[in-house]
Amino acid sequence: MMNSDGIPGSMPNEPDFVSIERIVRESGRRVRGNHAFTVSTKGSVENLVTSADLENERFLRSELTAALPGSAFMGEEGDEASLSDSEWVWIVDPIDGTTNFSRGIPMCAVSVALFRNAEPYAGFVLNPFMDVMYSAVRGRGAFKDGNPIHVSDRDFKSSLLSTAYCCYEKSLAEGCFRVSEILYPRINDIRRIGTAALELSLMAEGAGELYFEIRLSPWDHAAALTILAEAGGCYTGIGGDVRFDGPSPVLAANSEENLALLSEAVNEVYRGRVPYRS
Repeated sequence: MMNSDGIPGSMPNEPDFVSIERIVRESGRRVRGNHAFTVSTKGSVENLVTSADLENERFLRSELTAALPGSAFMGEEGDEASLSDSEWVWIVDPIDGTTNFSRGIPMCAVSVALFRNAEPYAGFVLNPFMDVMYSAVRGRGAFKDGNPIHVSDRDFKSSLLSTAYCCYEKSLAEGCFRVSEILYPRINDIRRIGTAALELSLMAEGAGELYFEIRLSPWDHAAALTILAEAGGCYTGIGGDVRFDGPSPVLAANSEENLALLSEAVNEVYRGRVPYRS
């Protein structure tokens, strides 16, 4: 169900998705207008948090749980609900791409996913500086500012790969570099933008075809993977599905054929094993 602006509407017994979209856009305005933020670290010099992250998570937690009474909230900056805590669970990154944000690089995202009975149900990813919203509700397609979007039909050799090198755990970087070395001669090019939520959303509108990161948290990818799947894309983990209850590798592509070729290259390095799991 869509309203006149193309925003995903609601069925009976669902949240009001039009109101949720307004909440996410308001959170983006708050991020965009925050010019007096402070910066600190979380465990390592690479892992930054700003006062804007903390303020926006508090805002989103208050507004989203009020919009859906009884829902639970999992956020990057300290709200640690589990997927079993409620029928409805929010998974939120108040600013995905904090390093970009802290340096004035306008490539970051507010990422809001909604899970129902531990399964992806809806996703909203907003670039606050461009005020561009990607959204999806399960079974109803994917949208950019209300307009339908779809993954590209490019083949593997014409694909762009978005990736990163696990800067928060640089001991994992060697394998990531090796994957890039294997793929680079076989594809068109590689991008490293610095925000998983935005990179996956760009793939949903056809701006890229492949994605690989060895370790992401659920708030990094939950909303964008929901959007990507509704846009016709596909994703997997290593040796199993992507996890939404803890850190996970994420492999994604615009087609099953390209995902299989991406998985083949990744498994040349990892042999079906996730290096940080026993």
